[in-house]
Amino acid sequence: MHKFGVGDKVDFVPAFHQRSAPTSEYQIVRQLPDHDGEFFYQIKSAREPHDRVVGESQLVRPAPAAPRSPSPTAKRRRVKVARKLATRPRATRMRKRG
Repeated sequence: MHKFGVGDKVDFVPAFHQRSAPTSEYQIVRQLPDHDGEFFYQIKSAREPHDRVVGESQLVRPAPAAPRSPSPTAKRRRVKVARKLATRPRATRMRKRG
């Protein structure tokens, strides 16, 4: 059974003689039958004008994107706003009692 489905995003791990190929941002275009016990896929990259046919052993699921930390400028801005809010006098409310 195929490990990847049509439309899945994958990363390509090229063999030694394929070192010039981009390694990420491929999409499965087509599942091909197995040959010598390994499934094959037709993959396409936005960086290349042609498709590639590769074995399942050369494909991996992309690593999840790491959460982006806020820029130092954004962090300073948050601290500045927090300080400004802390020094502001609190509005008082009058309660009606009746």
